[in-house]
Amino acid sequence: MSRWRRVAAVLILLFAGLSLASAQEKDGAHKQDFTSYRGQRKPVESGDLYMESFVSEYDGSTLTIDIGFNQGIDPRSIKGENIQINGKPVKGPLKLSFNKEGTVVRLVIGDYVSIPYSFFIWGIRSYSGREMDKDGLEDVGRKDSFSYQDDGWKRR
Repeated sequence: MSRWRRVAAVLILLFAGLSLASAQEKDGAHKQDFTSYRGQRKPVESGDLYMESFVSEYDGSTLTIDIGFNQGIDPRSIKGENIQINGKPVKGPLKLSFNKEGTVVRLVIGDYVSIPYSFFIWGIRSYSGREMDKDGLEDVGRKDSFSYQDDGWKRR
């Protein structure tokens, strides 16, 4: 095959690939919106943001709480003043960690907490900018687990 035929074949394949990609975009193959956070593409989801699950464990000196959300949350929106334990904002040592999708946050609080305790959180934002209403639980024990269902919070 001559050199010109090879160049022509490559150009034809390139043109066909580009026209196929533009046809897919017109058909709506990429309708999901994304935002960028620390170099990663995070999906922007519609709908209200709320807590789905709550798991708590207290060993006498450290309180560990895992909170599951229905969509990815912006880590920059979680602050100690947005979290209340027994009616007071968290002021002591607070360590936050997240799963890869940003749907679960682990709070490790190194302050003394009287058991049972109440927990409330608000002002958390999703990647789409939606802010969560105040939500929480009363009468949380030393080692407790809750899930949110249609009729409210239920112990597991």
